[in-house]
Amino acid sequence: MNWFVLALISSITLSLREFAVKKTGKDIPSVFMSWGLSFFMFMVFLSLNCFFLNYHTITLKFTGALIIAAIFDSMATLLYFMAIKEGDLSKTIPMLCFIPVVQLFVTPVLVHENLSLIGISGVLVVVFGSYILNMETLDGFLSPVKRVFKNKSSMMMLAVALIWGVSSSFHKIGVTQTDALFWSVSEIGLISLFLFPFALRSGKSNFSFPKFRKIVWPGIFSTASVLSYYTAISLGPVAYVSSVRRLGVLVSMLIGILFFKEAFHRLNFVGGIIMIAGAGIISLYG
Repeated sequence: MNWFVLALISSITLSLREFAVKKTGKDIPSVFMSWGLSFFMFMVFLSLNCFFLNYHTITLKFTGALIIAAIFDSMATLLYFMAIKEGDLSKTIPMLCFIPVVQLFVTPVLVHENLSLIGISGVLVVVFGSYILNMETLDGFLSPVKRVFKNKSSMMMLAVALIWGVSSSFHKIGVTQTDALFWSVSEIGLISLFLFPFALRSGKSNFSFPKFRKIVWPGIFSTASVLSYYTAISLGPVAYVSSVRRLGVLVSMLIGILFFKEAFHRLNFVGGIIMIAGAGIISLYG
């Protein structure tokens, strides 16, 4: 299976996770949801590593990448779930489309990935499409930018995009030093450890079977999304994978419109077509 297909799988399962969190996690604090999902994924990845007897020699480079990635992702995870719970999916999730822009500047420095000009063009087309997707009218070209400063959840998600744009390079280092499954259990395990004190502070009443049961479906989708993403970046350039993964924005917006009665504009459709065209450029010429 190539990186493009894996990135698509990751994008769809990520959108389903957002829907599941929005639907089932209304009465679960964001910090507990962040830890709960991380712990769920850790247990699944640990079981898979044990079953396949998957182990590697730990290097100093791997350890450094692991610590940095886990710290960054812990912060991003907290902000991510706060933004999802407080804001509309159709307004917050498009902010993540700025991740590939950050990666265009970061990955050449940290992981020495050299992208083709056509591939870079495809990335920028995806980002432009996501920007159009987030516009409300043709007259309000700057409306997505203005919304960031007016909408707290959008601002939090933009911060998430900046953090993940950097941490993704350390994911690349981790998976190339070992493999996607070993990196998953290592990084997600460390994230769950970092987030555990925050989960405790959210209240002991959250540590109950009914609350854990509500994490199961988001956890399943999250596990599939993370593993397919880490496998994809082990096979292809980080910026390309992230750009294709951003197509999940279309699924998230569709879910928001159908299930949460969020507003739909004609520009949403135009932006979606542009994003798909950008993904096609990356797939064919990247």
